[in-house]
Amino acid sequence: MSRSSLHRPLSMIAAVLVALPMVISPYSPAMAEGSKEDKIAEREEVERQLEDLRIELGDVNTELADTYLALAETELMIPQAQEDLETAQAELEEAREEDRRIGERLTAAEEEEERLSGAVEEGQEEVDRSGGELATTALNAYKGGGMPSPSTIYLGNQSPQDAVDRSMNYRLTLASQGTRLDTLRTDQVVTENSAERLTAVREEINELKKDAEEAVERTEKAEEEASRAKQELDDLYEKQQIQRDDLEEKKKQYEGDQSTLETRSSTLDSEIEELARQERERERKERERREREQSNSASRSGGGGGGGSSSSGSSNSGGWVYPVNARLNSNFGWRVHPIYGTRRLHAGVDFPVACGVPVGATHSGRVIARTYNSGAGNKIILSHGIHNGRLVTSSYHHLQGFAKPVGAQVSAGTTVGYVGTTGSSTGCHLHFEIHEDGNAVNPGKYI
Repeated sequence: MSRSSLHRPLSMIAAVLVALPMVISPYSPAMAEGSKEDKIAEREEVERQLEDLRIELGDVNTELADTYLALAETELMIPQAQEDLETAQAELEEAREEDRRIGERLTAAEEEEERLSGAVEEGQEEVDRSGGELATTALNAYKGGGMPSPSTIYLGNQSPQDAVDRSMNYRLTLASQGTRLDTLRTDQVVTENSAERLTAVREEINELKKDAEEAVERTEKAEEEASRAKQELDDLYEKQQIQRDDLEEKKKQYEGDQSTLETRSSTLDSEIEELARQERERERKERERREREQSNSASRSGGGGGGGSSSSGSSNSGGWVYPVNARLNSNFGWRVHPIYGTRRLHAGVDFPVACGVPVGATHSGRVIARTYNSGAGNKIILSHGIHNGRLVTSSYHHLQGFAKPVGAQVSAGTTVGYVGTTGSSTGCHLHFEIHEDGNAVNPGKYI
Protein backbone atom coordinates (compact mmCIF):
# COMPACT_ATOMS: atom_id res chain seq x y z
CA MET A 1 0.00 0.00 0.00
CA SER A 2 1.36 3.44 -0.91
CA ARG A 3 2.16 5.52 2.24
CA SER A 4 2.23 8.75 0.25
CA SER A 5 -1.39 8.19 -0.71
CA LEU A 6 -2.29 8.02 2.99
CA HIS A 7 -0.63 11.30 3.89
CA ARG A 8 -2.68 13.44 1.54
CA PRO A 9 -6.14 12.92 3.11
CA LEU A 10 -4.65 12.89 6.60
CA SER A 11 -3.00 16.27 6.06
CA MET A 12 -6.39 17.74 5.12
CA ILE A 13 -8.04 16.22 8.20
CA ALA A 14 -5.22 17.52 10.42
CA ALA A 15 -5.65 21.03 9.00
CA VAL A 16 -9.35 20.99 9.81
CA LEU A 17 -8.77 19.65 13.32
CA VAL A 18 -6.13 22.32 14.01
CA ALA A 19 -8.34 25.13 12.75
CA LEU A 20 -11.47 23.99 14.58
CA PRO A 21 -10.41 24.76 18.17
CA MET A 22 -9.30 28.23 17.07
CA VAL A 23 -12.84 28.94 15.90
CA ILE A 24 -14.79 27.44 18.75
CA SER A 25 -12.64 28.20 21.79
CA PRO A 26 -14.10 31.03 23.91
CA TYR A 27 -10.72 31.61 25.55
CA SER A 28 -7.85 33.31 23.75
CA PRO A 29 -5.07 35.68 24.88
CA ALA A 30 -6.50 38.53 22.78
CA MET A 31 -9.96 38.11 24.28
CA ALA A 32 -8.52 37.82 27.78
CA GLU A 33 -6.58 41.05 27.27
CA GLY A 34 -9.68 42.77 25.92
CA SER A 35 -11.66 41.55 28.89
CA LYS A 36 -9.03 42.92 31.27
CA GLU A 37 -9.07 46.32 29.58
CA ASP A 38 -12.88 46.32 29.62
CA LYS A 39 -12.89 45.57 33.34
CA ILE A 40 -10.50 48.46 34.00
CA ALA A 41 -12.64 50.83 31.92
CA GLU A 42 -15.80 49.67 33.68
CA ARG A 43 -14.23 50.23 37.09
CA GLU A 44 -13.05 53.71 36.07
CA GLU A 45 -16.57 54.57 34.93
CA VAL A 46 -17.99 53.40 38.27
CA GLU A 47 -15.41 55.55 40.08
CA ARG A 48 -16.37 58.60 37.99
CA GLN A 49 -20.05 58.14 38.75
CA LEU A 50 -19.35 57.70 42.47
CA GLU A 51 -17.18 60.82 42.37
CA ASP A 52 -20.07 62.77 40.84
CA LEU A 53 -22.48 61.46 43.48
CA ARG A 54 -20.05 62.25 46.26
CA ILE A 55 -19.99 65.89 45.15
CA GLU A 56 -23.80 66.00 44.99
CA LEU A 57 -23.95 64.85 48.62
CA GLY A 58 -22.11 67.91 49.88
CA ASP A 59 -24.93 69.00 52.23
CA VAL A 60 -25.45 65.55 53.77
CA ASN A 61 -24.10 64.13 57.02
CA THR A 62 -20.86 62.22 56.33
CA GLU A 63 -22.15 58.93 57.78
CA LEU A 64 -25.34 59.13 55.75
CA ALA A 65 -23.40 60.07 52.61
CA ASP A 66 -21.02 57.11 53.06
CA THR A 67 -23.97 54.73 53.47
CA TYR A 68 -25.61 56.08 50.30
CA LEU A 69 -22.37 55.88 48.32
CA ALA A 70 -21.83 52.26 49.40
CA LEU A 71 -25.32 51.41 48.14
CA ALA A 72 -24.73 53.37 44.93
CA GLU A 73 -21.49 51.48 44.26
CA THR A 74 -23.28 48.14 44.70
CA GLU A 75 -26.07 49.17 42.34
CA LEU A 76 -23.59 50.44 39.76
CA MET A 77 -21.89 47.03 39.79
CA ILE A 78 -25.09 44.97 39.39
CA PRO A 79 -25.60 45.58 35.62
CA GLN A 80 -22.05 44.42 34.87
CA ALA A 81 -22.50 41.40 37.14
CA GLN A 82 -25.68 40.52 35.24
CA GLU A 83 -23.83 40.86 31.93
CA ASP A 84 -20.99 38.69 33.24
CA LEU A 85 -23.50 36.00 34.21
CA GLU A 86 -25.18 36.10 30.80
CA THR A 87 -21.78 35.86 29.09
CA ALA A 88 -20.74 32.93 31.28
CA GLN A 89 -24.03 31.13 30.62
CA ALA A 90 -23.64 31.67 26.86
CA GLU A 91 -20.09 30.30 26.96
CA LEU A 92 -21.29 27.30 28.96
CA GLU A 93 -24.00 26.58 26.40
CA GLU A 94 -21.46 26.92 23.58
CA ALA A 95 -19.04 24.55 25.36
CA ARG A 96 -21.79 21.98 25.92
CA GLU A 97 -22.89 22.21 22.29
CA GLU A 98 -19.32 21.77 21.08
CA ASP A 99 -18.94 18.77 23.38
CA ARG A 100 -22.09 17.28 21.85
CA ARG A 101 -20.88 17.91 18.27
CA ILE A 102 -17.50 16.31 18.94
CA GLY A 103 -19.27 13.32 20.54
CA GLU A 104 -21.41 12.85 17.44
CA ARG A 105 -18.38 13.09 15.15
CA LEU A 106 -16.47 10.61 17.31
CA THR A 107 -19.37 8.14 17.26
CA ALA A 108 -19.69 8.47 13.48
CA ALA A 109 -15.94 7.99 13.04
CA GLU A 110 -15.92 4.87 15.23
CA GLU A 111 -18.83 3.43 13.25
CA GLU A 112 -16.95 4.19 10.04
CA GLU A 113 -13.86 2.49 11.47
CA GLU A 114 -15.85 -0.65 12.23
CA ARG A 115 -17.39 -0.70 8.75
CA LEU A 116 -14.04 -0.15 7.00
CA SER A 117 -12.32 -2.78 9.15
CA GLY A 118 -14.86 -5.38 7.95
CA ALA A 119 -14.59 -4.22 4.34
CA VAL A 120 -10.79 -4.40 4.39
CA GLU A 121 -10.83 -7.92 5.85
CA GLU A 122 -13.41 -9.16 3.32
CA GLY A 123 -11.62 -7.46 0.44
CA GLN A 124 -8.30 -8.95 1.43
CA GLU A 125 -9.83 -12.42 1.65
CA GLU A 126 -11.34 -12.03 -1.83
CA VAL A 127 -8.05 -10.76 -3.24
CA ASP A 128 -6.18 -13.67 -1.67
CA ARG A 129 -8.68 -16.22 -3.02
CA SER A 130 -8.75 -14.76 -6.56
CA GLY A 131 -5.01 -14.40 -6.61
CA GLY A 132 -4.59 -18.03 -5.56
CA GLU A 133 -6.80 -19.28 -8.35
CA LEU A 134 -4.97 -17.24 -10.99
CA ALA A 135 -1.67 -18.41 -9.62
CA THR A 136 -2.79 -22.07 -9.91
CA THR A 137 -3.90 -21.55 -13.52
CA ALA A 138 -0.62 -19.88 -14.41
CA LEU A 139 1.37 -22.69 -12.76
CA ASN A 140 -0.57 -25.37 -14.62
CA ALA A 141 -0.01 -23.56 -17.90
CA TYR A 142 3.67 -23.32 -17.13
CA LYS A 143 3.85 -27.09 -16.48
CA GLY A 144 1.99 -27.86 -19.70
CA GLY A 145 -1.23 -28.98 -18.11
CA GLY A 146 -3.06 -25.73 -18.56
CA MET A 147 -4.80 -24.22 -21.48
CA PRO A 148 -4.04 -25.75 -24.95
CA SER A 149 -1.96 -23.75 -27.35
CA PRO A 150 -3.74 -22.26 -30.37
CA SER A 151 -1.89 -24.62 -32.76
CA THR A 152 -3.38 -27.74 -31.15
CA ILE A 153 -6.96 -26.61 -31.48
CA TYR A 154 -7.16 -27.49 -35.16
CA LEU A 155 -5.16 -30.71 -35.04
CA GLY A 156 -6.83 -34.06 -34.53
CA ASN A 157 -10.34 -32.76 -35.07
CA GLN A 158 -12.79 -35.24 -36.48
CA SER A 159 -14.76 -32.51 -38.27
CA PRO A 160 -14.59 -28.80 -39.08
CA GLN A 161 -17.40 -28.07 -36.58
CA ASP A 162 -15.41 -29.69 -33.83
CA ALA A 163 -12.51 -27.38 -34.64
CA VAL A 164 -14.82 -24.35 -34.51
CA ASP A 165 -16.23 -25.41 -31.11
CA ARG A 166 -12.76 -25.96 -29.67
CA SER A 167 -11.63 -22.54 -31.00
CA MET A 168 -14.65 -20.82 -29.38
CA ASN A 169 -13.99 -22.55 -26.06
CA TYR A 170 -10.40 -21.45 -26.19
CA ARG A 171 -11.33 -17.81 -26.73
CA LEU A 172 -13.92 -17.96 -23.94
CA THR A 173 -11.38 -19.47 -21.58
CA LEU A 174 -8.87 -16.70 -22.33
CA ALA A 175 -11.58 -14.00 -21.92
CA SER A 176 -12.64 -15.52 -18.59
CA GLN A 177 -9.09 -15.49 -17.26
CA GLY A 178 -8.63 -11.85 -18.43
CA THR A 179 -11.85 -10.81 -16.66
CA ARG A 180 -10.79 -12.50 -13.48
CA LEU A 181 -7.48 -10.71 -13.67
CA ASP A 182 -9.20 -7.34 -14.12
CA THR A 183 -11.50 -8.13 -11.21
CA LEU A 184 -8.54 -9.02 -9.06
CA ARG A 185 -6.83 -5.73 -9.88
CA THR A 186 -10.02 -3.79 -9.08
CA ASP A 187 -10.44 -5.65 -5.79
CA GLN A 188 -6.87 -4.87 -4.88
CA VAL A 189 -7.37 -1.12 -5.55
CA VAL A 190 -10.62 -1.04 -3.58
CA THR A 191 -9.05 -2.89 -0.67
CA GLU A 192 -6.02 -0.60 -0.68
CA ASN A 193 -8.22 2.52 -0.75
CA SER A 194 -10.34 1.16 2.10
CA ALA A 195 -7.18 0.48 4.09
CA GLU A 196 -5.97 4.03 3.52
CA ARG A 197 -9.34 5.42 4.58
CA LEU A 198 -9.30 3.16 7.64
CA THR A 199 -5.89 4.53 8.67
CA ALA A 200 -7.12 8.12 8.18
CA VAL A 201 -10.29 7.46 10.17
CA ARG A 202 -8.29 5.93 13.03
CA GLU A 203 -6.03 8.98 13.17
CA GLU A 204 -9.12 11.21 13.06
CA ILE A 205 -10.55 9.23 15.99
CA ASN A 206 -7.38 9.85 18.00
CA GLU A 207 -7.63 13.58 17.31
CA LEU A 208 -11.35 13.65 18.13
CA LYS A 209 -10.68 11.92 21.44
CA LYS A 210 -8.20 14.68 22.30
CA ASP A 211 -10.76 17.30 21.24
CA ALA A 212 -13.38 15.55 23.35
CA GLU A 213 -11.12 15.73 26.41
CA GLU A 214 -10.49 19.44 25.78
CA ALA A 215 -14.21 20.03 25.28
CA VAL A 216 -14.98 18.37 28.61
CA GLU A 217 -12.34 20.54 30.29
CA ARG A 218 -13.78 23.68 28.62
CA THR A 219 -17.26 22.73 29.74
CA GLU A 220 -16.11 22.22 33.32
CA LYS A 221 -14.38 25.61 33.34
CA ALA A 222 -17.46 27.26 31.83
CA GLU A 223 -19.65 25.66 34.47
CA GLU A 224 -17.36 26.96 37.20
CA GLU A 225 -17.37 30.47 35.67
CA ALA A 226 -21.16 30.51 35.34
CA SER A 227 -21.52 29.34 38.92
CA ARG A 228 -19.09 32.00 40.14
CA ALA A 229 -20.84 34.76 38.16
CA LYS A 230 -24.23 33.74 39.54
CA GLN A 231 -22.90 33.71 43.09
CA GLU A 232 -21.39 37.18 42.65
CA LEU A 233 -24.69 38.53 41.36
CA ASP A 234 -26.62 36.90 44.22
CA ASP A 235 -24.15 38.38 46.70
CA LEU A 236 -24.61 41.84 45.19
CA TYR A 237 -28.41 41.58 45.44
CA GLU A 238 -28.12 40.51 49.07
CA LYS A 239 -25.68 43.33 49.81
CA GLN A 240 -27.96 45.80 48.05
CA GLN A 241 -30.90 44.91 50.28
CA ILE A 242 -28.82 45.20 53.46
CA GLN A 243 -27.49 48.60 52.37
CA ARG A 244 -30.98 49.85 51.47
CA ASP A 245 -32.23 48.95 54.94
CA ASP A 246 -29.18 50.64 56.46
CA LEU A 247 -29.80 53.79 54.41
CA GLU A 248 -33.42 54.02 55.57
CA GLU A 249 -32.26 53.79 59.17
CA LYS A 250 -29.65 56.51 58.61
CA LYS A 251 -32.23 58.77 56.92
CA LYS A 252 -34.43 58.53 60.01
CA GLN A 253 -31.42 59.20 62.22
CA TYR A 254 -30.51 62.35 60.30
CA GLU A 255 -33.96 63.42 59.11
CA GLY A 256 -33.43 66.85 60.69
CA ASP A 257 -30.78 67.58 58.05
CA GLN A 258 -33.45 67.56 55.37
CA SER A 259 -34.68 70.94 56.50
CA THR A 260 -31.36 72.46 55.36
CA LEU A 261 -31.98 71.21 51.80
CA GLU A 262 -35.18 73.15 51.11
CA THR A 263 -35.76 74.23 47.56
CA ARG A 264 -34.32 77.62 46.69
CA SER A 265 -36.82 79.77 44.79
CA SER A 266 -34.27 82.17 43.37
CA THR A 267 -30.79 82.21 41.88
CA LEU A 268 -30.04 85.44 43.76
CA ASP A 269 -27.15 85.28 46.23
CA SER A 270 -27.71 88.09 48.74
CA GLU A 271 -24.09 88.08 49.89
CA ILE A 272 -22.73 88.51 46.39
CA GLU A 273 -25.51 90.96 45.52
CA GLU A 274 -24.33 93.20 48.34
CA LEU A 275 -20.69 92.81 47.28
CA ALA A 276 -21.67 93.69 43.72
CA ARG A 277 -23.47 96.80 44.98
CA GLN A 278 -20.40 97.84 46.92
CA GLU A 279 -18.14 97.15 43.95
CA ARG A 280 -20.36 99.24 41.69
CA GLU A 281 -20.21 102.08 44.21
CA ARG A 282 -16.44 101.78 44.48
CA GLU A 283 -16.09 101.85 40.70
CA ARG A 284 -18.43 104.86 40.50
CA LYS A 285 -16.31 106.79 43.00
CA GLU A 286 -13.11 105.74 41.23
CA ARG A 287 -14.51 106.89 37.90
CA GLU A 288 -15.56 110.27 39.37
CA ARG A 289 -12.11 110.71 40.93
CA ARG A 290 -10.39 110.09 37.59
CA GLU A 291 -12.76 112.47 35.83
CA ARG A 292 -12.00 115.23 38.39
CA GLU A 293 -8.27 114.68 37.96
CA GLN A 294 -8.60 114.86 34.18
CA SER A 295 -10.69 118.04 34.46
CA ASN A 296 -8.21 119.72 36.79
CA SER A 297 -5.34 118.72 34.54
CA ALA A 298 -7.13 120.16 31.53
CA SER A 299 -7.86 123.43 33.36
CA ARG A 300 -4.25 123.87 34.40
CA SER A 301 -3.02 123.21 30.87
CA GLY A 302 -5.79 125.20 29.25
CA GLY A 303 -6.60 122.24 27.04
CA GLY A 304 -9.95 121.47 25.60
CA GLY A 305 -10.69 118.26 27.40
CA GLY A 306 -10.12 114.59 27.03
CA GLY A 307 -12.59 111.81 26.49
CA GLY A 308 -14.07 109.70 29.27
CA SER A 309 -12.72 106.30 30.21
CA SER A 310 -14.24 102.99 31.01
CA SER A 311 -14.40 101.47 34.46
CA SER A 312 -11.08 100.23 35.80
CA GLY A 313 -12.55 96.79 36.34
CA SER A 314 -13.98 96.43 32.85
CA SER A 315 -12.82 93.69 30.49
CA ASN A 316 -13.49 92.73 26.94
CA SER A 317 -15.75 89.77 26.26
CA GLY A 318 -12.86 87.37 25.59
CA GLY A 319 -10.12 85.98 27.77
CA TRP A 320 -12.18 83.60 29.94
CA VAL A 321 -10.47 80.39 31.01
CA TYR A 322 -11.26 77.31 33.12
CA PRO A 323 -10.22 77.75 36.77
CA VAL A 324 -8.64 74.26 36.82
CA ASN A 325 -7.59 71.78 34.18
CA ALA A 326 -10.19 69.07 34.91
CA ARG A 327 -13.41 67.64 33.59
CA LEU A 328 -16.66 69.40 34.45
CA ASN A 329 -18.97 66.88 36.08
CA SER A 330 -22.03 68.70 37.40
CA ASN A 331 -23.89 71.25 35.36
CA PHE A 332 -25.67 74.41 36.42
CA GLY A 333 -29.41 74.09 37.03
CA TRP A 334 -32.13 72.51 39.10
CA ARG A 335 -31.72 68.95 40.27
CA VAL A 336 -33.23 66.43 42.68
CA HIS A 337 -31.28 65.46 45.78
CA PRO A 338 -30.22 61.79 45.44
CA ILE A 339 -31.24 60.86 49.02
CA TYR A 340 -34.07 63.13 50.08
CA GLY A 341 -35.63 63.77 46.69
CA THR A 342 -35.87 67.51 47.29
CA ARG A 343 -35.52 69.88 44.35
CA ARG A 344 -32.79 72.46 44.62
CA LEU A 345 -30.68 74.75 42.48
CA HIS A 346 -27.12 73.87 41.68
CA ALA A 347 -25.90 77.43 41.21
CA GLY A 348 -22.59 76.60 39.58
CA VAL A 349 -20.48 73.80 38.17
CA ASP A 350 -18.12 71.31 39.83
CA PHE A 351 -14.65 70.14 38.91
CA PRO A 352 -13.51 66.91 40.60
CA VAL A 353 -9.82 67.52 41.26
CA ALA A 354 -7.33 66.68 43.99
CA CYS A 355 -6.90 68.79 47.08
CA GLY A 356 -4.02 71.26 46.85
CA VAL A 357 -4.30 71.85 43.10
CA PRO A 358 -3.94 75.60 42.29
CA VAL A 359 -7.12 77.42 41.31
CA GLY A 360 -6.73 80.16 38.67
CA ALA A 361 -8.76 83.31 38.16
CA THR A 362 -11.18 82.64 35.34
CA HIS A 363 -10.69 86.21 34.01
CA SER A 364 -8.75 89.35 34.86
CA GLY A 365 -10.22 91.25 37.79
CA ARG A 366 -9.91 92.12 41.47
CA VAL A 367 -10.34 90.06 44.65
CA ILE A 368 -13.33 91.57 46.50
CA ALA A 369 -13.89 89.00 49.28
CA ARG A 370 -12.49 86.00 51.12
CA THR A 371 -15.12 84.33 53.28
CA TYR A 372 -16.01 81.13 55.10
CA ASN A 373 -19.38 79.51 55.80
CA SER A 374 -20.60 76.01 56.64
CA GLY A 375 -21.84 75.43 53.10
CA ALA A 376 -19.19 76.91 50.78
CA GLY A 377 -16.27 76.55 53.19
CA ASN A 378 -13.36 78.80 52.21
CA LYS A 379 -14.61 80.96 49.32
CA ILE A 380 -12.89 83.69 47.32
CA ILE A 381 -14.86 86.14 45.15
CA LEU A 382 -13.48 88.11 42.19
CA SER A 383 -14.98 91.07 40.37
CA HIS A 384 -14.50 91.19 36.61
CA GLY A 385 -16.05 94.57 35.90
CA ILE A 386 -19.12 95.59 33.93
CA HIS A 387 -20.26 93.35 31.08
CA ASN A 388 -23.41 94.32 29.18
CA GLY A 389 -24.43 96.65 31.97
CA ARG A 390 -24.04 94.09 34.79
CA LEU A 391 -21.24 93.56 37.27
CA VAL A 392 -19.84 90.09 36.73
CA THR A 393 -18.26 88.18 39.62
CA SER A 394 -16.80 84.69 39.97
CA SER A 395 -16.62 82.67 43.19
CA TYR A 396 -14.52 79.62 44.09
CA HIS A 397 -15.77 77.33 46.92
CA HIS A 398 -14.43 74.66 49.33
CA LEU A 399 -10.86 75.96 49.05
CA GLN A 400 -8.05 74.53 51.12
CA GLY A 401 -6.49 77.98 51.31
CA PHE A 402 -6.21 81.41 49.67
CA ALA A 403 -3.40 82.77 47.51
CA LYS A 404 -4.38 86.46 47.11
CA PRO A 405 -5.56 89.10 49.56
CA VAL A 406 -8.67 91.23 49.18
CA GLY A 407 -8.00 94.08 46.77
CA ALA A 408 -5.38 92.24 44.71
CA GLN A 409 -5.51 92.72 40.96
CA VAL A 410 -5.25 89.43 39.02
CA SER A 411 -5.00 88.28 35.44
CA ALA A 412 -6.74 85.27 33.88
CA GLY A 413 -5.02 82.14 35.19
CA THR A 414 -3.43 83.81 38.23
CA THR A 415 -3.57 81.45 41.24
CA VAL A 416 -6.11 82.73 43.77
CA GLY A 417 -6.48 79.64 45.97
CA TYR A 418 -6.09 75.88 46.29
CA VAL A 419 -8.61 73.08 45.88
CA GLY A 420 -9.93 71.63 49.12
CA THR A 421 -12.96 70.04 50.74
CA THR A 422 -13.96 72.62 53.36
CA GLY A 423 -17.58 73.33 54.27
CA SER A 424 -20.33 70.96 53.11
CA SER A 425 -18.12 68.78 50.96
CA THR A 426 -17.58 65.03 50.96
CA GLY A 427 -14.52 65.03 48.72
CA CYS A 428 -11.89 67.23 47.10
CA HIS A 429 -13.36 69.34 44.32
CA LEU A 430 -13.87 72.90 43.15
CA HIS A 431 -17.36 74.38 43.05
CA PHE A 432 -17.35 77.41 40.73
CA GLU A 433 -20.03 80.06 40.20
CA ILE A 434 -20.52 83.18 38.09
CA HIS A 435 -22.99 85.95 39.05
CA GLU A 436 -24.34 88.99 37.25
CA ASP A 437 -25.28 91.64 39.82
CA GLY A 438 -25.55 88.85 42.40
CA ASN A 439 -27.75 86.60 40.26
CA ALA A 440 -26.24 83.17 39.53
CA VAL A 441 -25.95 82.36 35.81
CA ASN A 442 -24.70 79.35 33.92
CA PRO A 443 -20.86 79.56 33.87
CA GLY A 444 -20.97 77.98 30.44
CA LYS A 445 -22.03 81.42 29.20
CA TYR A 446 -18.50 82.63 29.97
CA ILE A 447 -16.07 79.72 30.16
